[in-house]
Amino acid sequence: MTNSDRRTNIALVIFLSSLLILVVYSYSQIDLNLTLSSNAFYQKIQQQLITLGYFQRPLSTAIYLTLLLVLFSLQMFFIRQARLGKLKALTVGKLAVASAAILIFAYPAFSHDIFNYMFDARLLVTHRVNPWEFTALDFPQDLWTRFMRWTHRTYPYGPLWLFVTTPFYILGAGKFTLTLFWFKFLGAASYLASVWFIKKILKRTSPKNVAAGMVLFALNPLILIESLVSAHIDIVMAALFLFAMYLVVVKKKRLAGWIALLVSGAMKFVTIAAIPVWVWWRGERQRFEKATIGMLLLLLLATGIAIVFREPLPWYFITPLAVGALLPQRKVFVVFGVALSMGMLLRYAPYLLRGDYSQWVRATRTIVTIAPLALALFGVLWRKRTSSSSLSS
Repeated sequence: MTNSDRRTNIALVIFLSSLLILVVYSYSQIDLNLTLSSNAFYQKIQQQLITLGYFQRPLSTAIYLTLLLVLFSLQMFFIRQARLGKLKALTVGKLAVASAAILIFAYPAFSHDIFNYMFDARLLVTHRVNPWEFTALDFPQDLWTRFMRWTHRTYPYGPLWLFVTTPFYILGAGKFTLTLFWFKFLGAASYLASVWFIKKILKRTSPKNVAAGMVLFALNPLILIESLVSAHIDIVMAALFLFAMYLVVVKKKRLAGWIALLVSGAMKFVTIAAIPVWVWWRGERQRFEKATIGMLLLLLLATGIAIVFREPLPWYFITPLAVGALLPQRKVFVVFGVALSMGMLLRYAPYLLRGDYSQWVRATRTIVTIAPLALALFGVLWRKRTSSSSLSS
C-alpha cells in the first residue's frame, strides 16, 4: 500500500466518523416541544444534547464549525485524489451510499421545512382539506403544530410535490417519527439517484472527470446537510432535473427529457428557468458544455430572484450545485461552488451561537456568506494575474 493509499483510507475513516458525529450533534438542535421516543436511555442522552445545543452555545457552535472545516477539507482532498486518478468513481459511489445510510438517522437540525412538508400531506390525508386553502393554524388541536414553523402559510409548492409526498405520509401510518423517517428516505433516495445520474452523464461527456464530478456533488457538505440531514424538496427537484439531462445525454430521448424537465418544474418551479437554454441545446453533444453552463447561470439567476424576496437559504443552491457537478473540468466553477457552499453553511453559525435573529446575527450571517466568495474571487484573479505574468516573461 502506497502512502497515497494510506492517506486516502485515513480520509475515508475521518469522513465517515465525521458524519456519525454530525448525526449525534444534530439532536442538540431538537425542538423542545418534540419527543421522538420515550425510551429512558434515549431521553437521558437527549437531555445532555439539548443542554449542549441550547445552553452551551459557544461549544455547540465550535463543534459545528469544526465539522464544517473537516468536511470541506476532506471534499477538497477527495477532489484532488479524483483528479489524480487515485479515487475511483466506484469508491465515491460507496461513500454516497454510506453517507445516505448514516445521515438518514440525523435530526433535521437546521431547518423545519420537512415538518411543513409532512403537515401539508397531513392536511390532505388526515384532515381532508385543501392545503392551498388551509394552514396548520386552522388545526390548533393537532399536536404536530407544536414544533412547526411557518404555521400560517398555505401550500406554496408545485402540485407534483404534494402528489409525491402523500404516499410517504401514508406509509407513516399517522406516527410522527415513522413519517419523518419516510420523508428522510425520500431525500436520501433522491440524493443517491442524483449521484448516479451525474456518474452516467459524465461517463458520456467527460469520462476522465467522472469521480471528480461525483465528489463535487455527493461529498459536498451543503448537499449532505440539506439533502440528507434536512431533506429539502430541492434534492427531489434536482434529481428530476438530472434525470431529464440523463434521458437526453445518455438515452437520446429528447421528448422524455422534456417531460422530466417539466415534471421537475412542477415540483418547485425553479428549474423552469432552464427552458430557454434547453430549447437551444436540442440535446446536441457538441453543445453540452455550453448548454450546461447556460442552464447553471439561469438557475443561479432564478435562485437570486428568490433570494431577493426572502433570504439566502442554503438549500436553494442544491439544484445549481447538481448542475455544476457536471462541469468538473471547469476549475472556476469548482472553486466558486465550494466557496458558495461554505458561505451558505456558515450562515447557521451565528444563530447557533446566539439563538436569535438579532441585528448582530443578521449582519454576521451576511459577512460569513460573502467572505468565502470574496476569497475565491481574489484567488482566481490572483492566479490569472500570476499566469499572465509568467507567460509575458
